[in-house]
Amino acid sequence: MALAAFWIFVVLLLYSYVAYPVLMCAAAAVFGRWTRADETHTPTVTIVIPAYNEEPVIARKIENTLALDYPRENLEVVVASESTDGTDAIVREYAGRGVRLLPSDERRGKVRNLARAVPETHGEILVFTDANAMIRPDALRKMVRHFADPRIGSVSGRLTYRNEAKTAAGESEGIYWGIERILKTASSRLLSLPGANGSLFGVRRECYRPIAPNRGDDFEIPIRCIIDGYGSILEPDAVSVEEATVRLVHEYRRKVRIINWMLTSALILLREAIQRGRYILAFQLLSHKINRWAGAFWLSGLFTANLFLLDAGAFYRATAAAQAAFYVAAIGLLGLERAGARLRGWLGMPAYFIVVNAASAVGVVTCLLGREVTWHRTR
Repeated sequence: MALAAFWIFVVLLLYSYVAYPVLMCAAAAVFGRWTRADETHTPTVTIVIPAYNEEPVIARKIENTLALDYPRENLEVVVASESTDGTDAIVREYAGRGVRLLPSDERRGKVRNLARAVPETHGEILVFTDANAMIRPDALRKMVRHFADPRIGSVSGRLTYRNEAKTAAGESEGIYWGIERILKTASSRLLSLPGANGSLFGVRRECYRPIAPNRGDDFEIPIRCIIDGYGSILEPDAVSVEEATVRLVHEYRRKVRIINWMLTSALILLREAIQRGRYILAFQLLSHKINRWAGAFWLSGLFTANLFLLDAGAFYRATAAAQAAFYVAAIGLLGLERAGARLRGWLGMPAYFIVVNAASAVGVVTCLLGREVTWHRTR
C-alpha cells in the first residue's frame, strides 16, 4: 500500500507542477485565438476603488487614476469606502475633479462593498482596482481595447511588485508570479483565464453579477463570464504595481484567506462549468486550482509513504533523504528570514514554497470546517 500511495502522490504532484503547464501551453499553441482588439475603442468606463482605511495611499491612488491616458469624458471614478479613518475626507477633496465618494457607515467586506457600489455607476465597462495598486498611464487603454471584441467579457491586468527592501517574500513572490504568468498567458490564448488580477481587472457591465460575500470577486466574476459564454483574458501590458509583501508570515496569512474564500467558490463553479459544457474551464479549475491547493496534503502523503519504504531499496532512501533535506533547509531559511536575514533571488523559494503550501492546507481545512478568515492588511 505504501508503494502505491508513494507513486500516486508523485503523479499528482508532477501533474500539478509539470504535466498541466505543458498541456495548457500545447493546447494554447494548437487551439489558441487572438482577440479582435481595437486601439480606438473608448467606451464609457467606471473605475471602482473599494477602500477600507486607506488614508496613507488614497490621495496617491486618486491622482494616479486621474492621470490615466483615457478620455476624461468617458471616465467615471468612484471610491466605495467603508473607512473609519480620514479616507473619506481626502476623497471629498477630489469631488471638484469628478471623483465620487460612496461612503458606508458599516463594514461589510469588499464583495458587499462592490455590490452596493456597482448599481450607482454608469460605465459600459467596470474596472476594479485596489487602493494600494498604482496603475501605469496606458494600462486602461490596453485593457479596454479588447472589449471591442464582443466575445470578451473580462480582461485582467498584470500585477508587478515593487520590492525596494529586497525581502525574501517579495523576491519569491515575484519569481512565483513570473512562472505563473506562463500559465495565465496560455489560458488567455484559449480565452479562458480562470480568475483575474485583483489589483486591476475589467468586466462588461452585463457580465457583472453580485456574488456571495465570502468569495473572491477577482476569482469568481471572470469565471462566471466564461460560464456565461464570454472570454476571459490577460492583457500583460496593462500593469499595476504594488508593494511586495514584507514578511513571509504576512504572505502566509494572505494565502490562507484567499484559499479559505475560494475553495467553496471553486467547487460550485466546477459543477456549473460541467453543467454548462465549459469543459476547458472545468479542467482548469480541477487541475490548477483544486489540485494545487491540495498540494500540501499530497506532499505530506508522499513523505509519509516514503518513510514506510526505507527498507524497499536505495532509491526510496534517497528520495526520503532529499525530501527531509529540502524541508530542513526550507525551515532553516524561514527562520533566517524571520530573524531579519535577506534571502535573495531563488534562495527564498524553499521557504516560500512551504509557507504557501502550509497556507493552502490551513485555508482548505478552515473552509471545510466552515470558518471564515477575515482580511488583514499585509502591505
